[in-house]
Amino acid sequence: MPGTASGQLASNSNGHMAYKKVDVETASQGKLIVMLFNGAIQRAEEAKRQLQKGRIDGVHNNLVRAQEIIAELRGALDMNGAGDIARNLNRIYEYFQHLLVKANIQKKTSPIEECVSLMTIMRDTWQDLFLKVSTEAIPAPPPPKINQHGSAILNIEG
Repeated sequence: MPGTASGQLASNSNGHMAYKKVDVETASQGKLIVMLFNGAIQRAEEAKRQLQKGRIDGVHNNLVRAQEIIAELRGALDMNGAGDIARNLNRIYEYFQHLLVKANIQKKTSPIEECVSLMTIMRDTWQDLFLKVSTEAIPAPPPPKINQHGSAILNIEG
């Protein structure tokens, strides 16, 4: 349907999806972590809105999707190489999942609000960390000492 409004919309949607796919595939690890947190936060917020509207299926679907995103974050942890950091992050992410499950079972907004608050803090912390790492200047090594003739310098003193 090129040329029609719906054809234009489909074309724009396909272009957006292609851009998003390239964006995800080329994103740095830090950007991906932030994107995952953004997705989990958005899903949890949508679950809260669905709960306020009384749409139980919408609540469930969004909370499950947020749990899946947190599971992706947990699954990406290097439990052997990162040691205590990975184990501590795993416990934090596990708590996020606990809150999301609790909200889904109880159909209450308070666990969602707590989880969104904590995920936002975590996301902002990751974002600040990756920004700092990406902007830190790595000092260049000093240039090698070469004389103007290109030959090695010999010490011929006795």
